[in-house]
Amino acid sequence: MTKAKTKPLYFRLVSDEVRDNCVKAMYLAHEDSDEVLEVVIQPENRKRSLAQNRLYWKWVGQWAGHTGDSEQRAHHIFKYKFLVTIFYRDDAQYAAMCDSVKVLKGIDRGHYDKIAAHVIRQTSTTDASVKQMTEYLDRVERYCYANDFMLTTPQELQWVRETEQNA
Repeated sequence: MTKAKTKPLYFRLVSDEVRDNCVKAMYLAHEDSDEVLEVVIQPENRKRSLAQNRLYWKWVGQWAGHTGDSEQRAHHIFKYKFLVTIFYRDDAQYAAMCDSVKVLKGIDRGHYDKIAAHVIRQTSTTDASVKQMTEYLDRVERYCYANDFMLTTPQELQWVRETEQNA
């Protein structure tokens, strides 16, 4: 008979109390198990915040209004110009996929264009970490400014940019 698989425990070490609970959980898990246990300690890699996402879509709407494009078109252009390069730099598997698609460019341009457009559609800000999304927002803001358009940040989202810049 096989033993039921235990769900892993995750702790965000944000206080002494959480750290102490983590140590207790490790001690108890080790005490209750005949198996070798694995503990992984790594920097937090949280996904982009909902506030970052709200600000981004406000900006997409502003830029779309300025250019006359749809929000989806503006979003696609921003992902193509900025998010793809951030993911390419930070994710080896994503980079390998992009490199494979680039090979097709010299062989069959029509298929390359279709596949590249699909890759961009599938590339999502949902997969961005807080740090990556901060960089993405910075690039979008600089791009709009360089194209003579000043994005505005709603008062209720001002803290998002201030917090990011101090991180």
